[in-house]
Amino acid sequence: MFLNYLHLRGHLKTLGLILYFVFLFPTLVLGESYPPPKSFTHAVKIFKQIDMDYKKTAFLDKEYDYDPATCMRKRYLKEDNTKAVVFTRIVPEGMMAKNLACFTQDICTGSMGKVFHGKRCCRKINKNYKAYEKDIFNLMSLEKDSGYPKTEIPKHFKGNIARVFLYMQEQYQLKLSTASLNQYKIWDKEDRVDEKECEIYHIIYKIQGRENPWIKSACETLLSKSSKSSQE
Repeated sequence: MFLNYLHLRGHLKTLGLILYFVFLFPTLVLGESYPPPKSFTHAVKIFKQIDMDYKKTAFLDKEYDYDPATCMRKRYLKEDNTKAVVFTRIVPEGMMAKNLACFTQDICTGSMGKVFHGKRCCRKINKNYKAYEKDIFNLMSLEKDSGYPKTEIPKHFKGNIARVFLYMQEQYQLKLSTASLNQYKIWDKEDRVDEKECEIYHIIYKIQGRENPWIKSACETLLSKSSKSSQE
């Protein structure tokens, strides 16, 4: 019976790998074949495919694997397959929505005439919030129960976090205090854009058609330095 279980599991893994190479791999290679995200769930699905090229968590930089037996839906750390990996927002939903009338006041009306507020209301009447909700720039992979956003952000990822918050402020009018704004600008300078961040940025830009100027300018500088080095 145990041998039959192993045999079945082997078949499931093989099937998972076949599905990956038939359906997911072409999409990973050709960034332009990604469709624009239609919802938060759809944005996460696209980001999973993009992140599959790197398969390292944002904070602890730990490698993770996809489980072929679940058609790549489940992820876990390589060093400990009991620890799951999740995909979450960098700018939390509550932080984005707390100052919106649609989130706090009953200004929406349902089909039965009942008034309501919250995420569903904002999604219905606030185009800015709807765009924020499905923005792929705002996603990252973390170990489950990492404690974000209350946990301390590691030095190697502070710049990545800062550039998303600064982008969100410009793109979606996210309200930041002067102290927070200054802090993010310092993080941006202390933890500069690297090659991986640029690669992911260009893929997401092709999908969404929106620039993150805090990453774009740094990537252009990085490319310029790389070109000069190769010519020397």
